[in-house]
Amino acid sequence: MVRTFSLRAATALVYAAFLLLLAAALALSWLHASRLAASVNTLDDLSVQQLDPLNQVSNAVLEARVALSSGLVALLENDAAAAESAADTARSLREDAGNQFKTYMSAPKDEQGAALATALRRSFTLYTAQVDAMGAALRSGATQDYLAFVPGVEQAASAFNNQIVTLTQHIRNQSSDVRLQAEDAYAQTRWSAAALMGAGLLLALACALFLRRALLRPLRVAGQHFERIANGDLSGRIDTRSSNEIGVLFAALRRMQDGLARTITAVREGVQEINVGAREIAAGNADLSSRTEQQAASLEETSATLADLSSMVKQNAHSAREANAVATKATAVARDGGKAVGDVVAVMDSISASSRQITDIVAVIDGIAFQTNILALNAAVEAARAGEQGKGFAVVAGEVRTLAQRSAQAAKEIKLLIENAGGRVEDGAQLVTRAGQTVQQVITEIGHVAALMGEISAASAQQATSIDQVSDAVLQMDQVTQQNAALVEEASAAASALETQADTLERAASAFRLPMRDVMELQPEPTALRRDTAAMAVL
Repeated sequence: MVRTFSLRAATALVYAAFLLLLAAALALSWLHASRLAASVNTLDDLSVQQLDPLNQVSNAVLEARVALSSGLVALLENDAAAAESAADTARSLREDAGNQFKTYMSAPKDEQGAALATALRRSFTLYTAQVDAMGAALRSGATQDYLAFVPGVEQAASAFNNQIVTLTQHIRNQSSDVRLQAEDAYAQTRWSAAALMGAGLLLALACALFLRRALLRPLRVAGQHFERIANGDLSGRIDTRSSNEIGVLFAALRRMQDGLARTITAVREGVQEINVGAREIAAGNADLSSRTEQQAASLEETSATLADLSSMVKQNAHSAREANAVATKATAVARDGGKAVGDVVAVMDSISASSRQITDIVAVIDGIAFQTNILALNAAVEAARAGEQGKGFAVVAGEVRTLAQRSAQAAKEIKLLIENAGGRVEDGAQLVTRAGQTVQQVITEIGHVAALMGEISAASAQQATSIDQVSDAVLQMDQVTQQNAALVEEASAAASALETQADTLERAASAFRLPMRDVMELQPEPTALRRDTAAMAVL
């Protein structure tokens, strides 16, 4: 019944019981207080409204008799004024006694008290009449008459005093009865208070037992559950054995433990995934950092090779400009030789000398073309190693190689022409008639050579510009690669920090002991982060 009894209803029942007990105590207190008040009022009526007036009446009449006696003495001493004053005093006291007796007679009395009061009134009337007669005799100076009233006054006073004693005894008996009633009421009040106190103690004991069984014991168990959960143990079982507020509390506590267990389980799963992902990211970043460093080293080598190639191309351009100048000079010489065809010997000597110079120049051109072809091959290899970023450089290298091949072909042709010219010079004597035509051919070929030299010079300049652009691009690629390497290092540091935080969080979550069903469900699975990290490592 305790498990199904609502604490709110139990509290209301306890309050109602205490209120009923308090109401009973108040009612009994009011009843006994009313009885005590009635007893006090009765005692007041007996003492204040009856005994006090009777005492004042007796005293006033006695004082009046004393005043009359003093007046008699004054009268015997022939002091009429003093006797008159004493008579007036006695009369005033007599009137006071009458007023006090009226007060006594107006007080409430029982049947016996009323009968005694009636008898007392007759005695008082006779007594005061004798006193008044003595006062009248004193005023008139009738000493003998005064003395004649003395026996009657004594007799009336004795009867009055006897009545006073009887009535006083009756009033005291009444007071004693009222006192006994008050003591009985007080005793009943004490017994009632003791009974109510006992009932209150029994009710308090019952409430304490009920609260201990229905509230304190379950709260102690709930406190143990809270302490266990606070220590990280979420594997305990929380039973709900009642349907009242305590049962609601235990049900909420069980839901809290289950929710906390699910949360800790989810945190552990997330921490494991984060930890695995952080490790894979760190491994991928390390691999990427190594490859970035290799790429940076390759770019540095490519930059150095391009610098050498640029120097060679500039040297080739300078040689081409010199060859162009020589070809221009040869053209001028050939033209001068055409004009001086008559001086065949001098022209032949000049042509022989020029042929030798041209042979040397052609050899130089042939060497330059060969070196350019080698440089173009090296550039093509480096462009192939650079991949997509070296496609433009490969195109430029192909063009340079084509120009080098054309230069070599032209050099061969020039060499062949020079050899032919040398043979003709040797046969100059026999072929003097054809000297003009030969000179014209030489002029024409030298013009071609000059044109080829111009093309070679322009191509060399264009090659130098292209190589400078490629060098700038490679330099930018090197800078970007270095920035990427720095970013990879930062990402690696961030991944390490993430792994450290994940380890810390995992240690914090491992402090909780979960139910076995949650531990069995806590199995790491591959995640999208892990797959993405693996793909990044492959790239």
